[in-house]
Amino acid sequence: MNHQAIMAIMDRGEAGKAVEAVTRTGSHSGTLLKGRGTGLHEKQKILNVTLEPEKDILLLVAPETHTEDIINSIDEAIHITEPGHGILVSIQVSRVHGI
Repeated sequence: MNHQAIMAIMDRGEAGKAVEAVTRTGSHSGTLLKGRGTGLHEKQKILNVTLEPEKDILLLVAPETHTEDIINSIDEAIHITEPGHGILVSIQVSRVHGI
């Protein structure tokens, strides 16, 4: 069975909606990480102090047959395909252990 790694980077606070969306597709695993944005358009300065926006990162591995449903579900929940709402990528996985 072929698998895909799905990585979604979104604004802090959106991960709960994304995880609920993934769970509705029948997938029940994933890892949440915290991060900071480093994009040119994301940095703001207040009183000459640079603020970097906080991000949530959702990582999961799913069977290739479920990938499209998961991506569409995440998009419906947090509108990740709209500019400024995050980035979502999927990558073919050649080996998986532990699933």
